[in-house]
Amino acid sequence: MPRTQTTVVPVDPQEPDPARIEEAAALIKQGGLAVVPTDTVYGLVCDPGQAEAVARIYEVKRRRRDLPLALLLHDMAEVTACVYDVPEIAVRAMQQFWPGPLTVVVGNCREAAASVCAGAAGVGLRLPAHVVPRLVAGSAGCPLASTSANRSGRAPPTTAQEALRDLQGMVPLILDAGPTSLGQESTVVSFLTTPPRLLREGAISLSRLQEALGDIDAGPG
Repeated sequence: MPRTQTTVVPVDPQEPDPARIEEAAALIKQGGLAVVPTDTVYGLVCDPGQAEAVARIYEVKRRRRDLPLALLLHDMAEVTACVYDVPEIAVRAMQQFWPGPLTVVVGNCREAAASVCAGAAGVGLRLPAHVVPRLVAGSAGCPLASTSANRSGRAPPTTAQEALRDLQGMVPLILDAGPTSLGQESTVVSFLTTPPRLLREGAISLSRLQEALGDIDAGPG
């Protein structure tokens, strides 16, 4: 794919310059890709409503097209823009662990979420505990289609420099807010089944999930 110049722009993780937020949001609204920090790892993001941008994420990351992306939200209210209804236990999980490192997989996707599902029955939603991606999503006016900002098979980046190592020349903008606070990926739980199924144990342990939510299926499949 054609290479581009990659600019790394420093941002304050607590009080980011609004101009930097708007720069990333404008790029995303124009169909571009950006790398943003989260509380877990750095994410490669775009507007999920723009099919060409979503396709470029898969191309840049060298990600299999049958693997879904997640959506990073601006606030809890944005859930209803992505799915038609949410099981009560998933609502409890959001209330308990959001903002934070839990990706909640729920079904009944609206059109706005369809492009990231990759044919799967549900979509992964997360409200990160980091102000930068939430502000970018709010300024862009859409949730952010997201995956970790690394080539497939490599370690997810916890710094902008690690993301740059993998994606230099592939994305025009990386927002650098320093090392991520958690340094590992989010925990992913599917609420498409009863009991919910643990798909990936990350920054939130299985025991914490079980303490808060009760029975969680952690077996294979």
